[in-house]
Amino acid sequence: MSRKSKLQLPFAEWPTEDRVLWGEAFKPGDIFDEKTNGADLAVATRKALQVSYAEFLRFVASRHQSLLNLRPEGRIDRQIISKFVAWLRRSRSDSAIAISLHHLRLALRRISPDTDWSWLLIITKRIWAQAPRKAKKHHLATSDRLRVLGNKLIRDAIAAAEAAGHVEKSHAIDYRDGLIISFAALFLLRRRSVTALRIGKHLIKVGDRWELEVPGADMKNKESMDYPISEELSGQIDVYLNRFRPLIPGAVKHDGLWASNKGCPMSSGAVYDAVFKRTKKAFGYGINLHRFRHGGATFWSMHDPINVRGAKDLLGHSSFDPTEKFYIAARTRLAGRALARAIDTLTET
Repeated sequence: MSRKSKLQLPFAEWPTEDRVLWGEAFKPGDIFDEKTNGADLAVATRKALQVSYAEFLRFVASRHQSLLNLRPEGRIDRQIISKFVAWLRRSRSDSAIAISLHHLRLALRRISPDTDWSWLLIITKRIWAQAPRKAKKHHLATSDRLRVLGNKLIRDAIAAAEAAGHVEKSHAIDYRDGLIISFAALFLLRRRSVTALRIGKHLIKVGDRWELEVPGADMKNKESMDYPISEELSGQIDVYLNRFRPLIPGAVKHDGLWASNKGCPMSSGAVYDAVFKRTKKAFGYGINLHRFRHGGATFWSMHDPINVRGAKDLLGHSSFDPTEKFYIAARTRLAGRALARAIDTLTET
């Protein structure tokens, strides 16, 4: 059992009332009911809420077991939260604790909706505001650089196969990883959407080209997205499906676009590890798929600042606000370059 799981009270060991309340809070509701419930949340979000609540129950069970006999709203007050925070500080930073408290509050709002939890929000914000901030790392690669890397991995895999006279599993995995990076650089999907891609369901052949259709269920904002795929990338997909993917063990037994070495589609963690490893080797620092989205928005803002608001739709944001910070960051860099050029001009005269 991992250390993280040891910090959580297993669901089977939760008090009966908590398990009942949790089930009620997250069961599908009547679409005509004004009250919302946890069924409208993404799977990853529901999981995050359950983890934080299970951590709190583990703390209560180990330090204040008698409180488990009370309803959720009866066992939580400022004093208990203060002790819970001190317990968490043994293994995590204040910024991480603030995130845990945020998820705990959201969970409590679902299972005890008639209780005012605003006081917990205030505490969470205070901890977040006072948490030391790590220096920002400018480990950012724009979409053009990432696409170049993807193409290089693809070309290298083809060259290695031709040199060997046949396709080996290692060549297929190199090609696959290059195609993943190219996909992520061009379509800026979240990791869970990249991982969920299925041949014939999300990736559809129309004539000589492929199209990418991502249903709302696989998107954070619940809105479906359709992407036309270029002739070049369509050709690379054909080569992958016909020549390289079949060499990955078990690939013919499932429709997952990204076949793993374990006879099943790659997991979210496997996709993360593959992309991080490849980018670290190429750039000297690893880039996760979320940073691909940063790189896409930054690339757009640098090369087409007039139409940068279109990045909102590409990223699947409901408003421009979360997109704007990437645009501002790029504008700052452009301004810095302009200033440097001006200084160089004055120095030369």
